[in-house]
Order: sequence, then structure tokens, then C-alpha cells
Amino acid sequence: MSQDLINSIKATCSKVLEIDENIRFVGRIKDRKLLSFVRRKDSKPLLSDELANLSHYQISVKMNMERMFDEALGMTNWMITSKDKVKLITVFLDDGLLILSTEPEADHDYIIEEIQKMNIKL
Repeated sequence: MSQDLINSIKATCSKVLEIDENIRFVGRIKDRKLLSFVRRKDSKPLLSDELANLSHYQISVKMNMERMFDEALGMTNWMITSKDKVKLITVFLDDGLLILSTEPEADHDYIIEEIQKMNIKL
């Protein structure tokens, strides 16, 4: 993957981070790999590197499992996992995933609507 493409992905993640001050982290996954990410400067990671990598893998597995139901139920647009300390948002894109973590009180509907308006492509 070229450095220009990585920089472009990082710029897109940065634009998503600007949507709402409650967004902590934004990353782009394709083919089960985290291509690039940004984190809000005042946001401390809640997971070790090892657990973060496992979390990214788990999201990719969930995406593949969701695809089993696409024919009967339609495509999955997004998923949310709400934890005590954070909300984890996964937005399904044509060519991969956009993953976010937010503060628990974040307005996920607003954030997802704004992301969908961006029509993100790799």
C-alpha cells in the first residue's frame, strides 16, 4: 500500500474524528487489517496493543458473520456495542469497515448519519 493512500485514509479518519468531540478513535479496516487510525489527543487508549489488535480482528469476524444474513435481511449498515466506558461503532463500507470508539454519552445516530453523508471510499 502506498504512503499516499495511507495518508489519504488517515486524512479521512481525521475528518470523521472532527464530527463530534465525543469520538475517541477512528480507524479504517480492510481485509481484516487496520490500515490507518487517528486518536483524539486527549483520549487515552483503554486497551493494550494486543487487546486492540484482537478487537480489530473480532470486528472483522463479526462483519463476515453478518454477511451470512444479507440475502434474507439486507446488507448490514452499522453495528454498535455499548460498554460502560465506551461505545464501539462499526460502519460497513463497500470496501471494508470504519471503526470508532466514542464516549458512552455520544449521539451515535448523529455520528453515523454524518459518516454516511461523507460517502467514504478507499
